Amino acid sequence: MKEIFKDNKFILAVILVVAILLRLLEINHPVGYWDNEYIASSFNNLNFPIKFFDAIKTNCLAPLHTYYLKLWAAVFRNIPAMQNLSSLFASTAGCYVMYLAGLNYNSKERSTNIALICSGISAISVFLICFAQEAKIYSLTFLLCSLILLFSIKIYEEPTKKRKIWLGIFSILLILEHTIGFIYVLFNIFGLLAFRNRAGKGKKKDKDFLIPTVAAIILFLPMVPFLFRIFAKPTFVTQWWAPFDWSRIFFSFTDFFSPVLKNVTTMPVDFYSQIVKNGDINFGFILFALLPALIAFVLIVKSNIEAKRISKYLLSIALAVFLTVLISSVAGKISFLTKYIVEIYPIMILMAAVGLMQLNSINLRITLSTIYVFMNVICFVLARLGIGLL
Repeated sequence: MKEIFKDNKFILAVILVVAILLRLLEINHPVGYWDNEYIASSFNNLNFPIKFFDAIKTNCLAPLHTYYLKLWAAVFRNIPAMQNLSSLFASTAGCYVMYLAGLNYNSKERSTNIALICSGISAISVFLICFAQEAKIYSLTFLLCSLILLFSIKIYEEPTKKRKIWLGIFSILLILEHTIGFIYVLFNIFGLLAFRNRAGKGKKKDKDFLIPTVAAIILFLPMVPFLFRIFAKPTFVTQWWAPFDWSRIFFSFTDFFSPVLKNVTTMPVDFYSQIVKNGDINFGFILFALLPALIAFVLIVKSNIEAKRISKYLLSIALAVFLTVLISSVAGKISFLTKYIVEIYPIMILMAAVGLMQLNSINLRITLSTIYVFMNVICFVLARLGIGLL
């Protein structure tokens, strides 16, 4: 690949600054705390460790995130703006980790193009920006999934004991951060083993996977009763319940790759009614939601055409997680909201970047990149200024 970006360190710094500035917009938004944010914030005022741990045991909040906010509150003030900064930090760090994941995707060429594109998409992602302005779990979840992606790529190319240990650590942290993160962790471990073995890379060294895998399963066992209560007794977590609609699948893609968020916290109307609104074609939705999402979708498909085996491994993991959540939603076990599949977002970003760099025409790359960035940033900024385009 020909390098488009020469001074990659300077461009990376610019991307990270842009990421911070976009996330600082409305960091102290007037909405205040959501219910789960308020509960987590109230835990920060409890005496540590007895009362703090007792409160965690009686609540369904992710334990790791509660510890994270407690540590953050010990350093900074326990007010909404400061608590939101904890998500801004994690989200921005995720942009940098995505750069590293892209840099390691092709270890032989170590193309910085894919790395910078990964970081750039993460930086202007309205999905990530909005959650970076709240003290919820999803920014830290994205960071952990990006780290898992990074070390999975490293292990796929050259497994070492140190890399496997780091993968095991971040996998366990993800399970403690996001309740259904165990789905991603299990598929990732088994997928990594299967694809490396079929590629002829799974030699004796892969037996070392047994130790971190068994350790992860043992550490995961305390979560089993909690998950059983969620999936076997639906009344335990009522906020996960909502009627399933197939439009949610399309909305999840526009949520990930456009500035129009429809399937994050609310029950969206059907997808067609967004395109044709009150009998008229909704050009705003087509331009700012469909167009950037369609560009990303085409690039992801492109990345799977004549793809490297590692791409097929990553896309298989993303598809397996997506289908598992989808089937659970159709069965009425959880609500199909985009934030519940945030685990696959780093893989989708990486595949979109790979697909862009597989295009032969540099002019086409620049054109698609310009349209994508313009549609995302302009719509988001103008919306924050009170200028609606939809």
